[in-house]
Amino acid sequence: MSQENVEVVRLAYDYVRTGQDTATVLAIYDLGVEWDISQAPARHLLGEPHVFRGHDGLKKFFRAWYEAWDVVKPDLEELIDAGDQVIAIETTRGRGRASGLSVELPHVSVWTFEGARSSRFNGSRRATRLAKPSSYPDASGFARAATSVGL
Repeated sequence: MSQENVEVVRLAYDYVRTGQDTATVLAIYDLGVEWDISQAPARHLLGEPHVFRGHDGLKKFFRAWYEAWDVVKPDLEELIDAGDQVIAIETTRGRGRASGLSVELPHVSVWTFEGARSSRFNGSRRATRLAKPSSYPDASGFARAATSVGL
């Protein structure tokens, strides 16, 4: 199922890029999804909480997220297949609504799957000590390394 998981995450980024409707976006997430931004670089833009649960939690997160920005765009750099997890490496670029400042936020997120839907999202600052994925013989080694640096 792991390649299918990669395609679901790619689809999630495509949905954000193309502005898909809420029902279409929510269909890729488990009803009990946990969206954890407690280690994400932009977590302070949203105040508390930093963990959102279920589809209602996702709606609350995305509403607050888009209200914080005049312009925001996730630039997906790489997706790494790690079995029941997918590691997404990206840089979010945007301009803050209140400040007007342009920012670049490099970060990593780990998407965990139970079945065909994402059940957990964990965003984190990009770990500079994290070795490049190609230095591991398989994705599970990279997933273990990602876990060891707090992703």
